[in-house]
Amino acid sequence: MNYQLNNDSKFIQHNKKRSFDSYSFQCFVVSIVKLPHINEFEYQVRYDPLTYNHLKHFDRYEKEIKFFLKEFVLQHKDFCTFDQIYNYLSGDISNQLELPNQLLIPVLLRTLGLEKIGPLLIDDQIDEIYLDSSKKNFYIDHSKHGRCNTAIRLTKEEVESFIYRVALENDFSLNKSNPTMKSDFVSKLFHTRVTVDIPPLTIEDIHIDIRKFRSNKLRIPDLVNNGSLTLNQALLLIFLIQNQISISIIGPPNSGKTTLQNALIEYIPPHFRLLSVEDVLETTETRQGNIVKFRLGYDPQESMVLSKSLEIQKILHRSPDFVNLGELSTKDNFSAFLNVLSVGIPSIQTIHGRNPEFLFKRLKDIYGIPLELLKTSFPHIFIELNVSWIRNVKKRAIMRIAELTNEGKIKILSEKDFELFLSHPNSDSGISTLDFLITHNQINLNEAIINSKNIALELCKEEHCEI
Repeated sequence: MNYQLNNDSKFIQHNKKRSFDSYSFQCFVVSIVKLPHINEFEYQVRYDPLTYNHLKHFDRYEKEIKFFLKEFVLQHKDFCTFDQIYNYLSGDISNQLELPNQLLIPVLLRTLGLEKIGPLLIDDQIDEIYLDSSKKNFYIDHSKHGRCNTAIRLTKEEVESFIYRVALENDFSLNKSNPTMKSDFVSKLFHTRVTVDIPPLTIEDIHIDIRKFRSNKLRIPDLVNNGSLTLNQALLLIFLIQNQISISIIGPPNSGKTTLQNALIEYIPPHFRLLSVEDVLETTETRQGNIVKFRLGYDPQESMVLSKSLEIQKILHRSPDFVNLGELSTKDNFSAFLNVLSVGIPSIQTIHGRNPEFLFKRLKDIYGIPLELLKTSFPHIFIELNVSWIRNVKKRAIMRIAELTNEGKIKILSEKDFELFLSHPNSDSGISTLDFLITHNQINLNEAIINSKNIALELCKEEHCEI
């Protein structure tokens, strides 16, 4: 018998909709079903049969669990994070109550009022979760099946409870005078970035956007295999970041900028000291080596915003070999970023935009940043990403790779440029960035390219990829 968890957290039989795909994770089973008469899909999630059978006896644990948790909270005399409660439930209390392993996650989610939204947070195949109003259902972007509806709807009280949980996890005050929140909600079970908007910023109701970060992050071989970039592009970018060339990744929202950024960061040599300046925690954990992270955002104790531009300028005194600047979005961000580049510190960053040409016009005509300052960021590589829809599925890919020339111009690099350089590294490639490396770093180009290829091939061998 097939059951689905409905809006009242009960199980109901469903068999009217055709199952298109199904898979399992943790204690849940997912069905992707084709909605009748319309070309749309619905994401349905339920507990697996073993967990469901255990939940029939949940009442006998509930009273004791609440007692233990009350004592636990009183002992801490402070707010308990999601992970603190998770660790407590999976430790002594689980042994004392002889709580079945299958019930650990359901008990945790029920205890925190997250039973309906919890599966969406934990499912690693979901890329983004949307709620446009407390009066509407959630809908999602699925990595395989694209935009999907759900039957999951929270009461207004449940929505507010979720927002309150995220705000407390970040020591954030969300109110009418500060009606927007962009914060992490990270645990052993999931890694998310939650954006919340409330009135008076929104006209009528609450808006929530939850960006998911995979526990198994996409790496360069994965991106080659799914068509996001070509093998030649991958090898060139690996070579450049290993040799301390700054890279700016430009694209519209949800085009895969952070995914590519994290995949490339993995190739920064492990002996390099990497400093990361981020508004939310998005940096990859796959890189081996030294990483120092700085988190910026609203400080409710000081009633101020910690300045990203100020911290970027302070980088000069923190002895970095490479810098991850996260997302650049304001004039101050860009001015500080260009000042850092002009003194020779390589960096990687993401920027919302269409292409490098439009970026330069924006910096010059809107922000008033002199072109002479832009020229000082040489050598500098720009990666232009695009996202398109194929039916209800988003397709992300590198559209172009460009470089900043000695003259401060943007030059588009072609696939032939990559092939010529990778196959005949001692020939005149016509790529200014490579000429700079040869002249200033005195590197053995053949040896450096072979090293980049070997690293990529070794990683692919570990990952059973096709490069």
